Amino acid sequence: MQTPDGTLIGSGGAITDAGGHVWTIDAQGRVVIDPTTANVTHLAYAEGLVWQENTQNLWWAKSSPTASWMPPAGTQAPPVPIAASANDLLVRGEGGVITDASGNRWTIVAGQVVVNGVVDPTTANVGSLAYVDGQVWQQNQQGLWWAKSSPAAAWSPPAGTATTPYPVASMSPDQSVIGASTVPGLPSGTLVDAHGVTWSIANGQVMVDGVADPTSARVIELAYVNGRIWQENADHLWWSKAAPNDAWSPGAGTSANPLTGGVWIFDNAGSQAIVNLGPLTHSVDGGSGLAPQSTSRIVTPEIDANGSAITVSSQTATVVVTGDSHLTDGATLTLIGAYRTPQPIYGPLENDGRMTLDDSTLRIGALSGSGTLAATGSNLTIQSAATSDTIQLQAAHLAIGGPAGQPAGMTFLAPISMDAASDLTVLGLQATSEVIRQESGHMAEVMLYDGTTEVADLKVSGVAALYASQTGSGAGAYVTLSTSHGSHDLPLTVHTS
Repeated sequence: MQTPDGTLIGSGGAITDAGGHVWTIDAQGRVVIDPTTANVTHLAYAEGLVWQENTQNLWWAKSSPTASWMPPAGTQAPPVPIAASANDLLVRGEGGVITDASGNRWTIVAGQVVVNGVVDPTTANVGSLAYVDGQVWQQNQQGLWWAKSSPAAAWSPPAGTATTPYPVASMSPDQSVIGASTVPGLPSGTLVDAHGVTWSIANGQVMVDGVADPTSARVIELAYVNGRIWQENADHLWWSKAAPNDAWSPGAGTSANPLTGGVWIFDNAGSQAIVNLGPLTHSVDGGSGLAPQSTSRIVTPEIDANGSAITVSSQTATVVVTGDSHLTDGATLTLIGAYRTPQPIYGPLENDGRMTLDDSTLRIGALSGSGTLAATGSNLTIQSAATSDTIQLQAAHLAIGGPAGQPAGMTFLAPISMDAASDLTVLGLQATSEVIRQESGHMAEVMLYDGTTEVADLKVSGVAALYASQTGSGAGAYVTLSTSHGSHDLPLTVHTS
């Protein structure tokens, strides 16, 4: 029986023409009735002609097995209507099908793209397919996308792109959360990240586009925070990752819930970009999260922490505070620049407002800016200060320098005012004598010398005298300055003017 006009078939189908000839496609991609053909993906029957399509989406036709295929160079116009998939269609995991404008059927099998039943060997770890503006896109488990317009074309761009090719209207809002079916009070369902990847929980494991993540177990909750998926296990420990193939971090998990407004910022590249944040009020101390790359400045209008911790890891970026800040009741602000044994190298802070510390802790690297640090009953570690920023100490301790020490001739330009209940420690520094400069009977400057070499220069006010006491030697040496005599006071010289 003659095949109806307008029929389109792929591998496994058959067309019978008006002369009773049967046309099929063999496993090698040839028209069985014509072995001169190759790379055939479809056959069509239209107006008495049999058409063949190849992997480059070109069509040729003839009226009988012995006729020539026409036109010689083929045509891109399909001879029959094709029900292509809707634009912006997204297919996740196995089972879904995308049909392109040429009738090619694209699916996922065992993590590879399969076109018209043939595996594309250049693909692997594929989790999703999308059909956008005539191109088929594949996404791997690392969240990268590649596209091509025909089965024979190359996937591009060569390195993939993290930009989602279709509108992600279903992306979950920030701070979204779901729970396992056994957890009361939390909604079940799925989370959708910025790349359209779906995350859910089944049998205590994280499911990514329906596939179990074997590195997860005993999972009770998932959250979507700052572009990262967080999982919580039955021991109430949290881990996060930004893409399916990333490792969960931190390695041992963290007990800090990321849904409490956590901010943990990483910067690794360093350029002229600026990340602007709202007020920092709390962070996951020891966790991992938002990762703005290529930044030179992280700007926030204020930092306010009442008994909580704020940690910013910014290897190359300066944290800039433009307004007034408050750290109270045991709060901690730590800027991490790099980790070194035995202690970290702290990151830089530009403080252009008034930062008040009450019974709290500040650990920073280079201090700059035009503001004031006012500390009462607090501990400050500042590794250098080539700045006019004012430091006010009241029953507080200031440690200057760091584990790497300071070079000879170190100048700590920040003016320091302090009361008799406060003291200073200059870390990583060995000194043999102290010189105090007084102006009109008031303390103005403390200089420390190692032999004849000046190794520290501090602008100090608010006390009548400071006695320098040397402890240790070599890289572990430090000098403590306080208003009372110590057990190893350095020889003291006072200059008045």
